[in-house]
Order: sequence, then structure tokens, then C-alpha cells
Amino acid sequence: MNKALAIWSALWRRRSLWCSILFIVLLGFVDDNCLMNLLTLQHENNRLKAEVEKYERNYNEALKQLRTIEHSQDAVEHIARTRLQMKADDEDVYIIE
Repeated sequence: MNKALAIWSALWRRRSLWCSILFIVLLGFVDDNCLMNLLTLQHENNRLKAEVEKYERNYNEALKQLRTIEHSQDAVEHIARTRLQMKADDEDVYIIE
């Protein structure tokens, strides 16, 4: 009994240290806003930012193609021939796959 009292007394004298350690452990690992969740959310945020940049690049490229199509008859003809496989009246088209 005397040993248990000595251990309790030693722990009680450093109660602010133990409370601080408990507080850090709770906030660092157990809480909803813990360090692990913070790192996971930061990683997901970086991934989503990269995805937004990719979609912005695709949008800008499509917008540039649209403007080219609106102002150039050659671009319309090129797209009609390559993507839609259209041909002029006086020519034959052979598709080799």
C-alpha cells in the first residue's frame, strides 16, 4: 500500500505535465480535427486543385478550338474530314484500319 501511495504521490506532483500530455494526445490523435485527418484533407485538397487545373486547361483548349472554328472555314473542313469522316462530292474516301 505504501508503494502505491508513493507512486500516486509522484504522479500527483507532476499532474500538469500529465494533463498536458493527455491534452496533446487527445488533440493530436483522437479528435475529429486530429493531425491525421488534417494531412488527409490537405492531400485531397491538393488532388482536387490539380483536377481543377486539368479541367481549366481542357476548357481553355476547347474554347480556343471553338474560336478557331467560328473564324476559319479551313478548320471546319478539317474537323469534318478527320472526326466526322465527311468527304467532298468529287472524291472517294478509303478508311484503312
